[in-house]
Amino acid sequence: PFTGDRAAAPRYIEGRLTPFAVDVVFNPETTEWIPSYDGRSQEPVTLPVKFPLLLAQGVDGIAVGLSTSILPHNFRELCEASIAILKGKKFTLYPDFFTGGIIDVSDYNDGQRGGKVRVRAKIEKVDNKTLAIREIPYGTTTESLIQSIENAMEKGKLKVARIEDNTAATADILVHLHTGQDVEKTCNALYAFTECQVSISPKAVVIVDRKPVFMGVSEILKINVDNTKDTLRRELEVQLAELQESWMQASLEKIFIENRIYKVLEESESWEQSLTEIE
Repeated sequence: PFTGDRAAAPRYIEGRLTPFAVDVVFNPETTEWIPSYDGRSQEPVTLPVKFPLLLAQGVDGIAVGLSTSILPHNFRELCEASIAILKGKKFTLYPDFFTGGIIDVSDYNDGQRGGKVRVRAKIEKVDNKTLAIREIPYGTTTESLIQSIENAMEKGKLKVARIEDNTAATADILVHLHTGQDVEKTCNALYAFTECQVSISPKAVVIVDRKPVFMGVSEILKINVDNTKDTLRRELEVQLAELQESWMQASLEKIFIENRIYKVLEESESWEQSLTEIE
């Protein structure tokens, strides 16, 4: 309202850390700073993250003639793989989705171009007239999955009496069948014609030395481990410098008191005389 700028402009280019992120990924002493977009404050070039955030969260993005799709991975498995790297041992990484489901990683190809994973919803038989979808494939939502079921019904690929969505903290979609309908065939039809089964083609592209580089998730993790070691080393160097400064200040204070140097300063007529008598 004061400058005439559009109300949303700063919001699009501003990021704020959660309290957890401030404790875990932020260290002002090891962060490289540059002026913000308006030059009135400082902002970090990158945050010194000490764990494989990119592989833990996954990311999808597009650019001119280039796109990336890095799938999320299990944090504990990432930590175990990082330890294996430090010990010089072999390791294998596969995706892990917070939405659950069943995954086929036989063609994962370390997350590189040309790889593919197949993800299925977890469908349980409640009774002879009801199927329950308890977990959904990564990249889908309960809304899009239900819409895909309805589309399959309209095309005559699937017969369902009605759909009941009870999703709250976890996915819970009930598919009610017609009397006498084959439960097994309906389950197979859900996998074949709806989003109960999806194929995902990963393509890991990351920026290295200001250039996009295609690489596998194993190589990305190795780079992250090296960065973590470097960040921890710099943090320890900062702590060491602070301790040395504290020790030096304490030592000077002790010398000042034990040798009654303050008395010399009080009785000296000039600064030069004070230095001579202290020496």
